[in-house]
Formats: sequence, structure tokens, C-alpha cells
Amino acid sequence: METPWERMAGNDAPSWYLHPLVARQKRDSHLRWVRRWRSSAPDGLLLKTDLFEDAFGDDTLLPAVFEDSVCVVGFDFLPSVVRRARGRFPGAAFLPLAADCRALPLASASVATVLSPSTLDHFQSRVEFDDAIDEILRVLQPGGLLLITLDNPRNPLYWPLRVMSRVGWTPFPLGFTPGPSVLDRRLQAAGFEVLGREFLIHNPRLISTALFVALEKLLGRRADPLVAFLLASFERLSRLPTRVLSASFIATCARKREHGETRTPT
Repeated sequence: METPWERMAGNDAPSWYLHPLVARQKRDSHLRWVRRWRSSAPDGLLLKTDLFEDAFGDDTLLPAVFEDSVCVVGFDFLPSVVRRARGRFPGAAFLPLAADCRALPLASASVATVLSPSTLDHFQSRVEFDDAIDEILRVLQPGGLLLITLDNPRNPLYWPLRVMSRVGWTPFPLGFTPGPSVLDRRLQAAGFEVLGREFLIHNPRLISTALFVALEKLLGRRADPLVAFLLASFERLSRLPTRVLSASFIATCARKREHGETRTPT
């Protein structure tokens, strides 16, 4: 039986729901966050989990990552997505693989940085999520960084979106995602030190997506000034104490502890 991801990958434009200005906003906010931490990472290989946006979307991070002269390995569990991503980025600095995040075809301690943008939150169970964290830890070298974003379960709009995804009313399924404190405990127990956290993308995800799709169908590119105004207005929520509730994604940076290094007390 075909999975939702296989159905999406078979669509010529599976990211139809993502307005071009929203895709740019998502890309730019993630890049600002990534670049704040990249200087803290050791030199070496960067591993990117899932290649969906790199195969299909304008929110791909790969062109900017390539500008930093980094060798990138990316993987996705769907071979069709891997082939599409390779076709978009045929450069020698990019090696795409078909693989499962819970069983990576990489040597232990071979990766300097893992970039995981909203990948692990599509697993259906906590056990699968934990297995993926353990596998990421295995391939990271001591002192290496994990840059991970997850759906924000504290956002009130996350829960109706998740219910809709379970009955097939959204393009993709939402799975298990932990809150910030639960994620911190899991990472620390695995062998990471949590270095910092940010809250990204403050659009009211369910409402804004429907609104922007409707505006684009009705007005085409003439709707762009209105969409840009709304995006700038929503982004002001990031300055408020309520940003933990308005954010669509929780962005966490964690470092794999060195051999013999003890866990920092919390």
C-alpha cells in the first residue's frame, strides 16, 4: 500500500501548499539559525536528514550550505526523492543516499554536524524517535553538533493539524514530537549537551497556509505584497514572551559529549 510520502513524491508539485514567500521565509529563518551555530562545529562532513524540500521545494537549504564549502551527505528513505534531489544538485560536494534514519550507512563518529530540519517528528512513536536519536549520536564524532528542528507541540494549532493529518486531510502525516524539556532530557540521556534553543516561524500554520493558498489562487502574484505584510506581522510574535506558543518549530542545538566527559548538571 502506498504511503502518504510516496503519494506526495509522485506529485509533480508536492509542495503546492507552500507559498513562495513562505518558502523563502522558512529557508531564511532556518539558515540564520544554522549559521549561528556552524562556527561552533568541528570541521568535517555535514549530514542532512531527509531530502524532501531539496527534491521539490523552494525552502531547500542546500545551495547556501554549499556556499560554505561543506561536503554534504543527505539521505531520504524514498529512492525517488533521492534521485530528484540529486538531479537538482548534481555537484560533487553532495552525496545523496537512500537510507532510514534509524540505520544509517555511515561509520561511527564520521560526521561533524547533523542538520535535521523537521524529520524526526514524522515518526509515529517515541520508540522510533529515540532510535533515530541514538543512531545520530552514533555517527556524530565527539564534539560534533546536532541541529534539530521539530514541530512545536506547545502551539495550540499543532493539535488540530495533527488530527487532520491522521485522517488524511493534510498532504503529509505528523508524528511524535516532544516538548522542549522532554527533548532536553532525551538528548542528555543519550550523550548530548544541549547548547541552545530558538523558536522559528510564527505564522498561524493551519490558518495561514489555507489563507495564502486561497490568495494565490484568487490573485496570483498580485497577492504577494499582502502575503509579505502578513508574514512580517506574524514574525513580530517572535519578540514576545509567548513565542514558545506561537512558534511552528522548536530549534535545538546539542553537542555530542567528548569521551570521558560527564553530563553537565541541570
